[in-house]
Amino acid sequence: MKYWNSTLQAMTEYLPGEQPDNIEQFIKLNTNESPFPPTPPVLEAIKNACDGSLRKYPNPNADPLRKEMASLLGGSFSENNIFVSNGSDEIFTLLFRGFIEKTGLAAFAYPSYSLYYTMAEANGINYEKVPLTDNFDYDLDLFLKKKYDLIILTSPNNPTGTSLTVKQIGDFLQKFKGLLVIDEAYVDFYGGSAVDMVLKYDNLIVTRSFSKSYSLAGLRVGLAIANPDIIQGFLKLKDSYNIDRLALAGALAALKDQKGFKYNMQMLRNNKEYLEERLEALGFEIVPSKGNFVFTKHASFPSEKLYLELKERMILIRYFKGDIQNQYVRISVGSMQEIKKLIEEIGEIIG
Repeated sequence: MKYWNSTLQAMTEYLPGEQPDNIEQFIKLNTNESPFPPTPPVLEAIKNACDGSLRKYPNPNADPLRKEMASLLGGSFSENNIFVSNGSDEIFTLLFRGFIEKTGLAAFAYPSYSLYYTMAEANGINYEKVPLTDNFDYDLDLFLKKKYDLIILTSPNNPTGTSLTVKQIGDFLQKFKGLLVIDEAYVDFYGGSAVDMVLKYDNLIVTRSFSKSYSLAGLRVGLAIANPDIIQGFLKLKDSYNIDRLALAGALAALKDQKGFKYNMQMLRNNKEYLEERLEALGFEIVPSKGNFVFTKHASFPSEKLYLELKERMILIRYFKGDIQNQYVRISVGSMQEIKKLIEEIGEIIG
């Protein structure tokens, strides 16, 4: 710590979900990864990209992926509306570096994705946490009580799974004149994207991720969809070659394989429905979720104790410190085999 500057010393460290060295021995339901492998065309594309071309730099702006995403969105979208990032986390870092003044004020919901708070601190940006309602819904009126320059809202929210409707977002944009970011990392599972509103509102950015619904967390690819001026700002700020050749090949093949993508989405929803039914039968209260996870607590069994007991049994779920969320655990939807084992162990734990 001898050479750390004051910002680094003061910032809160983000702690990702546990990933022990012997992770293959665990049932891992703590980081919302897909239980299904990438589809065969995606794996084939990555293998084919492992050739002599790796000695060369990749396309600096990931233009093939930008064009494919614009084509998938349809309408008036073009590659000039698309930015490809090293995971959606890079987008948030660039937002704090180039889209809000050091004297500005940002706002995020609580509880929500805590990396927003860490990245804001790391970039010297002041922010406030705006609480969700008792039902974990957004009260957007609370975000209008102050003049916020930048607001990031996750829909569906992580860790709660609750979401905003397109109408809610549209009504809010009629009143809010700062920069609004809707993080849609989980929107593919149940739909309801606000992306079309990007063509109407120049202060809206929608972000997406290949980590969850496309089973590509290991490649680290994200997207921002916004008006061309904002996209040009991202391109100006980003690292020169932020997407490597293998990531570009895999993500491009994933977008093209919509048949495999839709099949996995349906399988995931089926597994989630089964998980929710079994948890409710064991006395759990579940927050309605539109993500690939459930936010839940038992009526009489402490959440932290459940997390620790399951960890002893080689099953990882997510437990969060902090007010409100420490009453719950977040469980990622796994394979049917993993879910059945989880339910069996929980049944033994709570007696």
